[in-house]
Amino acid sequence: MENNIVVEIKNNHGEMIGEAKTFEEYKGAGVFADLLLDRTFKKAFNPDTQNKVCLIALLNAVLEGEIASPIVDVQSRNKEYSDGSNENRTSVFDLHCIDSERRQFIIEVQILFQENIVNRAIYYASQTIIAQGERGQKYNYELSPVVTVVFMEFNVFVDDRYIRRAKLREVNGDSISDALNFAFVELPKFNKPLDELETTLDKGLYALKNMKNMTQMPKQYVNTVFELLFSTAKLAKLSKEEQKMIDEAQKAKWDEYAIHKAAVDSGLRQGGILKARKIAEKMLLKNEPIDKIIDFTELSEADVLAIRASLGQS
Repeated sequence: MENNIVVEIKNNHGEMIGEAKTFEEYKGAGVFADLLLDRTFKKAFNPDTQNKVCLIALLNAVLEGEIASPIVDVQSRNKEYSDGSNENRTSVFDLHCIDSERRQFIIEVQILFQENIVNRAIYYASQTIIAQGERGQKYNYELSPVVTVVFMEFNVFVDDRYIRRAKLREVNGDSISDALNFAFVELPKFNKPLDELETTLDKGLYALKNMKNMTQMPKQYVNTVFELLFSTAKLAKLSKEEQKMIDEAQKAKWDEYAIHKAAVDSGLRQGGILKARKIAEKMLLKNEPIDKIIDFTELSEADVLAIRASLGQS
């Protein structure tokens, strides 16, 4: 099956060196598995193996300033969540784990756009809160914090920030409870080049977004905690069974993108287009640049200019 989409193939410096129009062309583009595939993500950040150091480093970087103390150790909260998921789903709870402070973590990778992603995260985090309830008269609502981290391969929010951290707060910003904590990471907005990576967060997000296009481990990762990610995701070191499963998962991801693009092109996502136009209106009223609006909404320049005219702007 040849899917009618084009994927850019980049070298280790982020420079485009070609395009792939079919999955067969694309799958040979790099030497590392896509970290955002369910199976690869679980293997690379498994809380029950030596790779837990990668998970701890990534979570501490993403949640910096939002949790009471750094994460020291983690383990699976339920083995079922670590080993039993379907690699072909476009949204999964990739990891459920608990740390030495009894904080419970939900780490999710979301591949395709999903409306109400924030409400969805709140819903599942709330279920984890409710599950802590105990029968009997002596239960006093003592809750272990639930921390939800969502990595997204699409944009949700209007501005350029690629990470949002939230918890229950007063209007003035002071925290009133640690029971619910959230972090939403929009990977398309993280655009730092390789030679500008400085922090652990920079290196973690860059690896998540770009490892599938690399041909070798960049020098920026030598002697860092994330060096382990590269050896874990190297296709040549995987068993034939693992390679087959990852190949099938990548094919499914490719197909999902193809279906998504075809739906947009054929007008089947009119609701999404209407939402994009509403977002464009809000951005125009805030005097955002035209090219930024086009990039964020994926509307054409003609559409954005027409919306601007309808608002009485010149």
